[in-house]
Amino acid sequence: MYISDVAVSVGLTAQALRFYERLGLVDKPQRTSGGYRVYSAKTLEQVQFIKDAERLGFSLDEVREILRLKYSGQSPCDCVREMLNRKLKGLKKQIQQMDQVRREIAVCLRASQKRARLPNTASLICLIV
Repeated sequence: MYISDVAVSVGLTAQALRFYERLGLVDKPQRTSGGYRVYSAKTLEQVQFIKDAERLGFSLDEVREILRLKYSGQSPCDCVREMLNRKLKGLKKQIQQMDQVRREIAVCLRASQKRARLPNTASLICLIV
């Protein structure tokens, strides 16, 4: 399979595939006599894994660690589980922080409806904030 075939089948650009290759996330492809990359079915699996992992919020460094474990003969599942637990905790914290900001914005908006608008000549920028 040529680079354009792989890219289309997994929904990437050829540039992204080359980037993954440079980072060592996918196997180096065979080359034709003309220098064209020829990828294996294994590359499709690797790229699909990377895309799925990114969708779940894994960084490329985390993907690299998971692949390193896999290709060294270890099961990466415990590592993945730990990473997912950290991500879930981080998301919960972000949601709490965003909810706090949402409440503060709502209070600001309610208070702003009771305040008079400042003239352009006022020294303050805006009483709402």
